[in-house]
Amino acid sequence: MNTTATTPSGEPATTAGDSNADTFPAKILSYAIFLCGLSTVILTAYLVVVSYTSLPHWDEWSQIDFAANRAAQSAFDWLWSQHNQHRLVIPRLFLLSDLRWFRATQVFLLASIFVIQLLHLLLLGWSMRGLGRWRQELWLTGTGMAAFCLFSPAQWENFTWGFQTCFVLPGMFATLSWIGLLLYWKHSKEETGRNGPWKYLLLSIAAALGASYSLSNGNLLWPLLVGAALLLRLRLAAVLSYAITGALSTAVYLNNYYRPPSMGPSAKTPATFFKYVTAYFGSSWVSRNVPAAALIGAGGILVLLLLTLRLPSFVRERRPFPVQLVLTLLFCLGTGMVTALARMVFGIPQAFSSRYQTVALLFWCCMGLLLLGWAFSHGQTRKADFVLVQVGLLTIMLFASSRAGTPLARARLQGFQLNVAATALAMDAPDREQLQWADSQPDYVLSLVPAMRQQRLSVFAGPFATLLGKPLGSLFSVAPSDDCAGRLESSAAVPDAHRPTLKITGWAWDNKHGRPPSEIVAASNGIITGLGVVGDYRPAARMANPRVRSDYIGFAGYVGEITEPTTISIYAVLADRPATACLIATLADTSHLAQ
Repeated sequence: MNTTATTPSGEPATTAGDSNADTFPAKILSYAIFLCGLSTVILTAYLVVVSYTSLPHWDEWSQIDFAANRAAQSAFDWLWSQHNQHRLVIPRLFLLSDLRWFRATQVFLLASIFVIQLLHLLLLGWSMRGLGRWRQELWLTGTGMAAFCLFSPAQWENFTWGFQTCFVLPGMFATLSWIGLLLYWKHSKEETGRNGPWKYLLLSIAAALGASYSLSNGNLLWPLLVGAALLLRLRLAAVLSYAITGALSTAVYLNNYYRPPSMGPSAKTPATFFKYVTAYFGSSWVSRNVPAAALIGAGGILVLLLLTLRLPSFVRERRPFPVQLVLTLLFCLGTGMVTALARMVFGIPQAFSSRYQTVALLFWCCMGLLLLGWAFSHGQTRKADFVLVQVGLLTIMLFASSRAGTPLARARLQGFQLNVAATALAMDAPDREQLQWADSQPDYVLSLVPAMRQQRLSVFAGPFATLLGKPLGSLFSVAPSDDCAGRLESSAAVPDAHRPTLKITGWAWDNKHGRPPSEIVAASNGIITGLGVVGDYRPAARMANPRVRSDYIGFAGYVGEITEPTTISIYAVLADRPATACLIATLADTSHLAQ
């Protein structure tokens, strides 16, 4: 029979014995929750792939700007320069690596974000076993829930925007810092060597420094670490190590610091601040409903305040894992408050931004883990408690999974529109309306194109932009028309283009391989004069064509070099090796463009 025991650390543990029907539901549910978490990781990996774009987005243009103007600013100055209220030293090291070795294609950045979240999951999973002594169904349940929260598609912006290493690094560093602190506490009375447990203290301090120079909220770790060190009654040298390092780091951070305009004086009231913070956390449960989100968030914060009062008892009972979870909750709450100070001028609905879900979901993850530990510790007297909590968690996860289509669709839409903007840059088409997907100042983006082209960055790094001006027959063999299907839906002149240029839209399908084409090319007199990308949402086209099995078959692109009336042939590039092009439409009347 399985029974619940208490470890020396005061955490729940299982004692293996004969199987019992009472434990069977818990085991089945633990595997179901673990698989649900694993499925979430796989789904988000799919989201990253299908929404991929090599084009920088908003703040990430600072990477291209540095490449274009590196003679005017050293790498060190750029790494240290302030970005809004942040010092992004470590995230900018990622940007420099992407620029130097991957030509600003975002592949390295997006892979790094995914790996950072995986590392965070591993740290939490280790904490459950190493600090919490969680085993068997308890560990499976906790790890599955953590995977679900850390990789939820609700935070899709942070998984599809390479700049967002700065959003995922602080949480991972915070968890690593707590682990170092608690391992130091755990081993502080076990002098196993001349240096004792100091390596854990150094690990904790190094991780806190990493968080501080990843995003401004990382500086919140220092007062939390000092307070925790005092609560844990660590050696005076350890407390001073945190206090002195934190003070020096903060002083360096604030050197030549300026307050961004968004953090200036505001007529907003404390009530607005509180409403923003509560909506920030409650938005994980509801969408666009500010009152409901604020109510849920307020409930979560109230529970956190009660848990904070319980911290001294966790310390007395030498229960390091609950201490870690409460410290993480306080860090998340501080992050929400700092965000509110900087962003509430943009209105309460801004608190629902998907990028903030990385912090909000970590908050609820820690709440759930504390609930799991509590329910499992009551296993001897009320075995149903843990199963009921498992059922509740699985229900929430399945309900959230049923709504995953919305963030997936938003990610795919943004990825497609950015890829269309990238095509406009490759075609030298000043489509300012389209370029607003990349940045609110299209002319700024256009000013960086010469440097991008010269240094072969982003869209100019691969073969896509090099297709222009080459004979179609030298790159592709022409496939039979039955191998594809498609339609040209619109064509319009691009205003202010240096040369007559058309923007074209439509849909295309690769019948031969049962998938959307990889790209679109257009040719005039056998020479490639146009490029396009596929991936727009076209459910009507799928419903009207039985052989089409995807809604994401819309394309958009540009055709240039129209100097005389000519026929433009539009081809879908199929997934053959060597590549083949299949004719899907022709545009015969271009006389209105030729001047």
